[in-house]
Amino acid sequence: MGFKVNHKEAAQGNGIKPEGDYECIILKAEEKETKNGKKNLSFALVVRNDVEQNYKNAYIWHTLWKRKEPTQSDMQVNGYSFGQIMAIGQSAGLPDGKDYDSLEDFCNDLLNRPIRVTIKHEEWNGNMQERVSYVNTTRFLNCQHKFKERSKASHTGYAEKPQQLVNQAVQTQQQQFVDISDDDLPF
Repeated sequence: MGFKVNHKEAAQGNGIKPEGDYECIILKAEEKETKNGKKNLSFALVVRNDVEQNYKNAYIWHTLWKRKEPTQSDMQVNGYSFGQIMAIGQSAGLPDGKDYDSLEDFCNDLLNRPIRVTIKHEEWNGNMQERVSYVNTTRFLNCQHKFKERSKASHTGYAEKPQQLVNQAVQTQQQQFVDISDDDLPF
């Protein structure tokens, strides 16, 4: 059996992904703690496989750290930057004004929602690594991402949430999308 060369499927081993935009889906959002006791909010993102881009199904990690001097607004979200948390919610299409009892409830509502992230490279401890520098609304609202099946032998893998949840999240985002014409713009 033969095959055809396809440059669109080319990938670079396990190194860092090139800087740029990636259409993703939010797989996990959870609070974690480092060995040194520093708490963070960790987002596991999966590069969407329904959009023409490299690194389909690869993971991107986005971490928010607790603020050293949190404001009263920050305390509503366990001491993380309220502005950063709201930017993620807005990018994921969460309804403006919706009430949440906890940060955990908010994070659960983010699961399986499509977003677009911009990766930049930064040096840390002498190593170059990727970092999510921006989180934005997806450019492809019609999400058809298919999660990989989780291996029974594996303890890690993709979420086992039904595709219906992805479609429901996309419908919510599409309902909030406002159509703006050139006449509506001030420039």
